[in-house]
Amino acid sequence: AEPLWRSSPHTAFPLGSAAFRRIPDLLKQIPNALTLLRLILAPVIAWVVWQANAVPGASNQEWAMWAAALFIVAALTDLFDGMAARAFDAHSKFGRLIDPIADKALVGLPLIAISIVAAREAWPLWWVIALSTAVIVLRDITMTMIRFAAKDGEGVRVSQLAKWKTAIELVAVAIGILLMAAPAIIRTAGLGDGFVVSDAMTLGWIGVLAIAALLSAYTAFQYLTAKN
Repeated sequence: AEPLWRSSPHTAFPLGSAAFRRIPDLLKQIPNALTLLRLILAPVIAWVVWQANAVPGASNQEWAMWAAALFIVAALTDLFDGMAARAFDAHSKFGRLIDPIADKALVGLPLIAISIVAAREAWPLWWVIALSTAVIVLRDITMTMIRFAAKDGEGVRVSQLAKWKTAIELVAVAIGILLMAAPAIIRTAGLGDGFVVSDAMTLGWIGVLAIAALLSAYTAFQYLTAKN
């Protein structure tokens, strides 16, 4: 007789897409759960960024390191939710709606906190930081409202350039947070004390942020043109 372990329906797991179609519905909720986690983490990260700079003229490095760690976790959910959706064939209209909102929150909310700190502390070209943030946030709010107003609730699909724009925005936010946490990260790594973020580093980050803002404005123009 054939061994039980070979014939048991509970252990049979053939390769290929048929196996994925039998994955329990609970597993198919993983992509949306990761997206919702990113949406929840966005305001938490913004609050932690603010706490890292709550005292004018000072920086709480422990809070800055927490902000960096949480942002990395949130950014990883953006990577893994797409992978999980493809692996489990778990695409849904809810996922298509909530994913860009979570991305926009993860970009916009921390940027608002950083912009307020930059203006208060009179960082080099702080007004460029504030203007870039305003362009990105207002564009994202406007595009979200237009999408929700569409008959299908989705509007025109996100373009490849818009996806690159979001990636650059996430990189810009990551650099901004990492610059805040850099002294503590270097000290914790045993590479010495006294690290100071130079104006050149800050200006380089501002350049990346400005590019993200320009792409944000251009992709908004593309979207509106496509609708018309």
